[in-house]
Amino acid sequence: MKTKNSDFQFQGFLISKSLIELSPLTKKRELSINIVPSGKINQKENSFQLTLEIQINKPGDNIYLNVTGVGEFKFENEIENTKLGNYFYLNAPAILFPYIRSYISTLTTLSGIQPINLPTLNLMGYRDELKNNTQVL
Repeated sequence: MKTKNSDFQFQGFLISKSLIELSPLTKKRELSINIVPSGKINQKENSFQLTLEIQINKPGDNIYLNVTGVGEFKFENEIENTKLGNYFYLNAPAILFPYIRSYISTLTTLSGIQPINLPTLNLMGYRDELKNNTQVL
């Protein structure tokens, strides 16, 4: 059986912004997580660029993180629009988020504080926000 490449492919990612502000306290508290998604569709190059800005606040510990990850995706010309929308607004965030999550865990571990391990999140709720924050070039 011959395998076929997916019509939508992850090309890689980049952490374009990384900010951590902290004090030496390490009490365990609830995390406040804010995700700001945005995207750019380049129809000439059949590419999609997803940006996820993750803001984490741990108020009792004076810990603030702001990490932005950018994922690059390629897609085939022939994909129907409804399928393409699912790839852009559902699949792409689910593919990119674990990389940012891992980066945040490593960053906090190497900062000498208790690691921040973000939970696995269902990002379907960000679909409409991402769609509204996506430019078509």
